[in-house]
Amino acid sequence: MADYTIKNAHILIVDDQQDNIDVLHDFLEIQGYTNMCATTDPRTVAGLLVDFKPDIILLDLSMPFMTGFEVMEQLKAIVDPASYLPILVLTADATLETKRRALQSGACDFLTKPFDLIELQARVNTHLLIRFKNEQINNYAIQLEELIDTKDKFFSIIAHDLRNPFVGIQNYIKIVTRCKNYKPEEIENQFRTINTTAQHGHELLENLLKWARSQTNSIEINIEKLCIADEINNCCELLSTQANNKNIRLEYTISDTIFVETDKDMLNTILRNLLTNAIKFTLEGGLVTLNAKLDSDAVIIAITDTGIGIEPEDINHLFRIDKNLKSREGTNNEKGSGLGLILCKEFIDRLGGSITVESEVGNGTTFKIKIKQ
Repeated sequence: MADYTIKNAHILIVDDQQDNIDVLHDFLEIQGYTNMCATTDPRTVAGLLVDFKPDIILLDLSMPFMTGFEVMEQLKAIVDPASYLPILVLTADATLETKRRALQSGACDFLTKPFDLIELQARVNTHLLIRFKNEQINNYAIQLEELIDTKDKFFSIIAHDLRNPFVGIQNYIKIVTRCKNYKPEEIENQFRTINTTAQHGHELLENLLKWARSQTNSIEINIEKLCIADEINNCCELLSTQANNKNIRLEYTISDTIFVETDKDMLNTILRNLLTNAIKFTLEGGLVTLNAKLDSDAVIIAITDTGIGIEPEDINHLFRIDKNLKSREGTNNEKGSGLGLILCKEFIDRLGGSITVESEVGNGTTFKIKIKQ
């Protein structure tokens, strides 16, 4: 831990004798410590724990109103044991019983008054180092848990969602090849289903590969000037078959004067996933509209559907892979993994933009992305 971090640590001094506080404060200040707080009233320690947020407490044992032992017992109830808040006891009582009781009450170390100031500095430094290292370990543990959750979700998508389309294709092919009495229109319907299933598998695989690359920061951002109308038109043409199969109208009238400087592939991935999502959750005969407008130094693109909407409690989980939100089936039983929206969020963040959702159950959803020009 860097020395400047230790010197900026919050040090709380608790002693009923102001002279003792002054000696400690002046010495520590000379040593370069910059954040100190002191109190002669031990009853205020619990409040200072919240307001001052000490990294170490220098605590006297013999005080009026509350002893140091009582202060430590009080802190036990409100301090997270995993956080390691060091309490350095300063006492004139050097008996073994006092030391034993202090350690049992929560002290991590003690110095006997009158104490050596150099030894005091060494022990303060040591326990601050332990505290900050402990914080690092806790942060790493949290990050590791998040990575494990992400890995588990990733593999569940590969094992289940990616497997399903290919199993479906195999089954449909077996049906077609084994049945000799199919009429031409029945065969056409079977191959249409096979094509739809293959398309879903391809889209999922594309999203998985792009998401995996985004996790390793191996995707390069290539900024170029793009006409929003052209990009939306291309996206709608690409997904027109999907929309037509559900008799869903895609409506968009966007000025060809709106441009944005961004990564073409990332933008197209975002638009394609949002439009696919809108079609998936819109009932047959429904409507999906796309529009774009300038907003100061940014462009806002909105994709609105007349679909089934999203439950309020689910909205906050849409963009988080660690939440394991079960992906809903579409209005025609379309399958999904939820990865598309997660990829949208990661890409829009990489582009320095934002994404928001407005939805009402039974009355459709609007996704808005904001990209700086």
